[in-house]
Amino acid sequence: MIILGSVQCGHMGYSPGASGDVWMSGANSAGGVSVRITFQNDTQKTIKYVYFDVVPYNAVKDAQRCTISGKTKAELSFTGPIEPGAVCRNIYWENIWYNRTITTLDLVMVEVLYMDGSSEKLTGADIKYGDPPKAGCYVATAVYGSYDCPQVWTLRRFRDHTLAASWYGRAFIRAYYAVSPTLVKWFGRTAWFQKLWRGPLDRLVAKLRDEGVADTPYQDRDW
Repeated sequence: MIILGSVQCGHMGYSPGASGDVWMSGANSAGGVSVRITFQNDTQKTIKYVYFDVVPYNAVKDAQRCTISGKTKAELSFTGPIEPGAVCRNIYWENIWYNRTITTLDLVMVEVLYMDGSSEKLTGADIKYGDPPKAGCYVATAVYGSYDCPQVWTLRRFRDHTLAASWYGRAFIRAYYAVSPTLVKWFGRTAWFQKLWRGPLDRLVAKLRDEGVADTPYQDRDW
């Protein structure tokens, strides 16, 4: 298990011009502070459950408590399966604390339970960190050359607002993100791969635009 980027504190809220709620820093209007983590299964085994212990701090690095429950450490969990190599993007837990002074978080423990019955627990310096992922829609990005272009904006809206709205759509997304990074790493720069996918993607984008899906700049939605 590797944490991609930092463990973030903030909340989901409305931003003018955005499609749907977006992630914002700080507490929400009620004082609620949520947690967001992106992580990857960097092993060859399928993960069943992941547990995270997180401690909040204020600006001068004093540990903080929830003003309602009185708890400091939060024990968070995420249920798989998470296939080898799969990235879980922007997973968030809502209103974990109510405390407007919280500015940073410290991940103090990660426990991973695998499908084969084995487990591992990482604490402190043993917790692994990596750079945040730079893009999703791996195949489309390889075909069109950019994560931020009109065709990929349309496809990202389709992913977030149509596929992610159903359990089978989310299952497809999970399977796609488990497989596509490896495909693109091996073949994404080859002409035959780009030609193979260009036609089907062009037709899908045209169909989505006919149905009213926009091709304007877009910020990914958390789902």
